[in-house]
Amino acid sequence: MRKIQRDEEDDMFVIKKNQKKKSTKKEIKKPSRLKKLDDDYQPEQIQESSESELQASSDDERQNKKKPQQSKSIGVKKENPKSKQKVKQKDQMNEEDNNNYEPIEQMLTKDAEEFFKTAEHLLPCFVQPEYIRDVEGRRPDDPNYDPSTLDIPITQYQKLSPMFRQYWNAKKAHFDSLLFFRCGRWINVMYNDAIIIAKMFNRHLGFWGKDRPCLTVYDSQLPIYERTLLEKGYKIMLVEQLEKADVANKEDGEIVKREITQLISRGTLQDLGDLDSYESRNLLVLVCSNAPVNLKGHKYVYGISIVDCTTNHFFLDQFFDDEQSNQLRSIIYKTKPLEVIISKATPEIEKMMKTICNPIIIASKKEFKECEYIFQQLKVEYLEQKIVSKNIVKQSTNSSFEGIVLPVDKIEPEHQIDTNINQGLYNNQSDNIELEKYQKDEEYILSDEYPSLLVELEKQYYFEKKLAQDDDESTFYSYYFTLQSFYIQLCYMRQLLIHTTVYRRGKFQFLDSNFNQKLNLYLDSQALESLEIFDVNLQTKVSQKGSLFEYLNRCVTPFGKRLLTKWVQSPLLNHKQIQERQDCVRDLLDYIEPCDEFQKRLKSIPDLERNITRCFNTIHSHKLKAVPITGGDSFGKIKLKEITQVIKHIKAASEAFKVFESYLNKFKSNKLKKMLNYKENAQTLNSVLKELEKCILIQDGEPQPVKGVSPEYDTAFDKMTDIIDTLDQELKKWQQKFKCPQITYHHGKIRYQIEIPDKCLESGQKPKELMITSKKKGFQRFQTDFIEQQIFNLKVVEDELSQKLIPFINDYFTKFYSYRKEFLQLISLLSEADCLISLALVSKLHKFNTFPQILEQSPDEDDDQEFILEEAYHPCLLQNRDINWVPNTIKFINQIDTLLLTGPNMSGKSTLLRLIGVQIILAQIGCAVPSKSFKLVPFDRIFCRLGASDRMLEGKSTFFIELEETKTILENCTSRSLVIIDELGRGTSTYDGVALASAVLRYLSQNIKPKTIFATHYHILLDEFALFKNIQKCVMKHYQEMDKVIFEYKLINGIAEKSFATNVAKIAGIPNEVIQNAKKMELKITKEESKINRNRDILQKFNQIIQQLL
Repeated sequence: MRKIQRDEEDDMFVIKKNQKKKSTKKEIKKPSRLKKLDDDYQPEQIQESSESELQASSDDERQNKKKPQQSKSIGVKKENPKSKQKVKQKDQMNEEDNNNYEPIEQMLTKDAEEFFKTAEHLLPCFVQPEYIRDVEGRRPDDPNYDPSTLDIPITQYQKLSPMFRQYWNAKKAHFDSLLFFRCGRWINVMYNDAIIIAKMFNRHLGFWGKDRPCLTVYDSQLPIYERTLLEKGYKIMLVEQLEKADVANKEDGEIVKREITQLISRGTLQDLGDLDSYESRNLLVLVCSNAPVNLKGHKYVYGISIVDCTTNHFFLDQFFDDEQSNQLRSIIYKTKPLEVIISKATPEIEKMMKTICNPIIIASKKEFKECEYIFQQLKVEYLEQKIVSKNIVKQSTNSSFEGIVLPVDKIEPEHQIDTNINQGLYNNQSDNIELEKYQKDEEYILSDEYPSLLVELEKQYYFEKKLAQDDDESTFYSYYFTLQSFYIQLCYMRQLLIHTTVYRRGKFQFLDSNFNQKLNLYLDSQALESLEIFDVNLQTKVSQKGSLFEYLNRCVTPFGKRLLTKWVQSPLLNHKQIQERQDCVRDLLDYIEPCDEFQKRLKSIPDLERNITRCFNTIHSHKLKAVPITGGDSFGKIKLKEITQVIKHIKAASEAFKVFESYLNKFKSNKLKKMLNYKENAQTLNSVLKELEKCILIQDGEPQPVKGVSPEYDTAFDKMTDIIDTLDQELKKWQQKFKCPQITYHHGKIRYQIEIPDKCLESGQKPKELMITSKKKGFQRFQTDFIEQQIFNLKVVEDELSQKLIPFINDYFTKFYSYRKEFLQLISLLSEADCLISLALVSKLHKFNTFPQILEQSPDEDDDQEFILEEAYHPCLLQNRDINWVPNTIKFINQIDTLLLTGPNMSGKSTLLRLIGVQIILAQIGCAVPSKSFKLVPFDRIFCRLGASDRMLEGKSTFFIELEETKTILENCTSRSLVIIDELGRGTSTYDGVALASAVLRYLSQNIKPKTIFATHYHILLDEFALFKNIQKCVMKHYQEMDKVIFEYKLINGIAEKSFATNVAKIAGIPNEVIQNAKKMELKITKEESKINRNRDILQKFNQIIQQLL
C-alpha cells in the first residue's frame, strides 16, 4: 500500500522569528461598552463568530473555498491578492520557521502593557476580578473559595455559541488550568489564557470576533509551551476533537464533538521529549500533625506519599520528627520534588521546601476521611467485571487478600472528573449523551494486581483496630497520616486523568526512612550538603561539577544513573553486602574490555525504563480518542510505532549481556555470574518478545495488526484497500486515455492529483471532467468528481480505521503489560550492571586505589572499633592533575575516638574533614578508595557541622543553624557514628563560643563516644581536654618564615599556637595599613591575656604532675 505524504498548512496568527511588537495605541481602541459593571449588568448581545471562522477545512475542500476573513490581531497583515504566489511561498517559509520556533520570555513595553489591560477589560464579566465566583458562588475572599472552578451565570452561558459552550464547559471545572483548545488544524488559546501566554512569550495577541483574545499554537510548538508553562507553575489542559468536521455529517448548527484528553501539572509531566534527563520527577504529598505529648524529642508526625509519574514508582512513609523537621528536610533534599501538596503544614515547612528545591506548592483543603472509606476508594481502579462473557467467569487467586474487605459492586469514585464537554451545547435540544453509569446488578472482583503494600496497610489497620482502646484512628493506627496523604494524591491523580494509568500500573514500596536508617549508612541533608556529595555550592551558583557523584558517575543509562543516586544517598551498612559488592567490582576491574563494549551497546538505547512505563500508561488513555486533524498519525498509531521501537530496544538491551558470555567462568563472584548470564536472561525475554511480535506486521515502515488478530480492523483496512485500488484503476484509465505512462498521482496539500505532462495537453482537447488544481513547470495537475468522492470515502474509512485500532491497542498494550515482571527484571539487571561497571571504572582511575578492609561490627559496643585510613586523598581533587596533592593519614586506635584538630586558617582542615566523610561513603558503596590502605567497621551515620550559612527564607541566622545542627548530633549519634564538627561557636562571642564548644566536646567524648573530629580555633580547649585518654590532639602541619606562613597540608600529632588570621588577610588583599593595625591590636590583646596564660601554665604543670602520678 502506498504511503501518502501530507503537508501542514497553518496560516492563521502566523508567528515570525524575532518579531517585534509594534505600538498598539492606534490599532486597538477601547470599546464604548467598557463601562462600570455591576452584578446585574448584562453585556450587549454580540454577533457570535461561527466555528467555521477558525475551523480548518479539509485540504481537498480548501482549494475551492474563499479563505475566511481574519479577525483583528496585532502584527498580522492582510493578504495582497496581486502577489498571491509570493505570499504562498512566504507562508511556507514561515511555516518552516514556526516549526523551529522556540518561545522566549521577553520584557513588555509600555504600549504592550496598555494593550493587554484593554484586552483584560474585554473578558467576560464572570471572569472579571470584581465579579468572579467559584462553582459554589463563593468569592475569592471566602476562606473556602475554590480557584479551580468558575461560576457562569445561565444568562451569560445561553448567549454563547455551541463551540464556546464546549470551551467554558471545560474551563469552568478547571479554571486554574491553561486550556489548549483544538480547532481543526490549530490549537487555540483564548480569553485570559491567551493574555497570559502573550505576555510571557511576547506573542502577538489577536481577537476572535470583537472581544475574545486569542492566539494559536502549532502542534510542533506545543511541547515547548507545555514545559515552559509547567516550570512556571501553571497547569495545562488539552481539549481535542473526537471527529473531523468534513466527515462528521453534522446538521446545520451542529459542531464536532470534543473532549478533555489531558491535564498536566509540573509534577505529573510524563512526555519529557528532548529535555529528558535521568533525574526523578517527583510529586510529593505531605500531611502534618503534632506528635503526642508523651513522645520525648518529637514535635511532629508526618505522612508522605511520593510518586514519579515517569516510572510509576510510589513511595509511602510515616515518621515522627523533631522541632527542626530534620528527617523531613533530608527526604525533601534527596527526592527534590517538583510539586508538593501540603495538608495542615506550618508556614515553616513551606519555607524549608522553597529553600531546598523551590517546588510548586499547593495547599490542600481536603478534609481527612475515615480509613475504611479510603481503603474502599483505593480499590476502585483495580475492580474488574467478574463475568467477562457467558463462558468466562473471573475468580480471584490472590490468597493475600484474606483479612481485607473485598467489594462485590462497582464503587463510585470520588473526585473523578467528567471529560465530556458536549452537554448543553444547543438551546431547546436534548443532549443525546449517555453518561457512564455503574451497573449495580453486575458483580465485580478485585484484580490480583492490587498492590500488596496496600493490602498490608489494610490488614495492619484492622489488626490495630481490634487492639485499640480509643476510636480515634489517628491515635491507634500506625499509618493513619500515610493513608491520608496517599488518598489526597490519588484524588489529585483522578483530577488529572492519570489514575487509570499511573496508579493502576504503579509499583509501590515503603520509603520507611526509620527502617532504612538501620540497614544503610544514613546521610541526612546536612551531611550530603556539607560533604558536597551531589552539589557544590560556588556561592554564585550550585553546580554538580566537582561533587562526589560526578566523580562516581560513569553510567551510560538514565536508569543506571538513578540507581547510582540511590546507592550514594544510602550506602550499605552490612559488612557482608559491602564485601559482596566489592567482589563484583574486583571481577569487572580485571576485565574492563567487555565492560566498555557492554556500555557502548547500552549507550545507544534511550531511557528504557521510562519508555516501557509510557507504554504501560497508554492502556485506556484518554488521548487515544482524539482524531488526527493535521494530516499526521493518530495518537494510537504513534504509540504503536513507539512500542515497536521499545520492543526493539528491549531485544538489543538483552543482547548486550552476550559480551560477558565467555568471561562468566572467570568471575569469582556468584552474584555477578548470575547477573550477567546471557542465556538465562535472554531465554525468557526472547519467548516474550516473539509472542508480542507475532501480533504486529510492519508494512512500508508502518506497524499494523496482523491479519486475523482484530477482525474489525481487518474489515476497515479492506475497505481502505479497495478505495485505493479504485483510485489506482482511475489513474490507469487516464494513462490509457492519453497514452502516456508518465501520468502519475501527486500527493501534496491535495491528495491524488493527476499530474499530466503539458505535451499531452498541447492539442487543447482537455476533457471537461478534469478540474485543474495546481501546476508546475512542464506539468498540470487535475482532479475529477469521481476522485473527489473517492477521497471523501477514503477519509471516512481512515477515521474508521483509526477508531478500530483503539481496541487492538488496548488489548496489545495490556498484553505487553502482562510481561512487566520480565521487563522490569531486565531493567534491574541492566541498571545494577551499569552501576557496578561505573564503580569499576572509577576504581581503575588511580594506581594507588585500594579496596577497604571491611570489619564486622562487634556485638559489644564498648569494644574498640579500629579505623585506619593511610595516605588518603580527596577523590574529587584528584581530577585536577596539575596539582601535586598531599595525602593524609587518619587513625582511631588504642581507644582514641576523638581527634581535636587545630591549625592556621587555610591550612586544609575543612578539606581533611570532607576527605574522611567521602572516603567512608566510597568504602560503604563497595568502591575502591584513593588511599594506601583503609580498615574500618561500617558506620551507621555521618553527622556534619561544617561551614557557615544562614537561611533567610526560613528566618534562621548562621549561629542558630549551627546550634540546630549540633542539637541533631547530640540527640541522634551513636558509638557507631562519625561526627565532624568544624569551628563550633564562632557565630557568637568568644567566651560563649568556648563554653559551648567545650560542653559539646565533653558530652560527646564522655557519654556517647562516637568517632569524632573536632576542629577549632579555641586553643584553650587543648589544655582543658589534655588528660582525656580518648582524645588525640592533631594539627595541620605548618611553619613560619618571617611574616609568611607556609602550609604543608599534612595532619600530624600536635597543637597550633596561633591561627594566623592576619596572614589570611594579607593573602585576601586587605590593605597593608589595616593589617598593621590588626597586628598592633593582636599584640595588645596578647598582653592583656598574659594573666590567662599564667593560669594556662599552672594548668599545664598540674596536668603534667597528674599524668606522672597516673
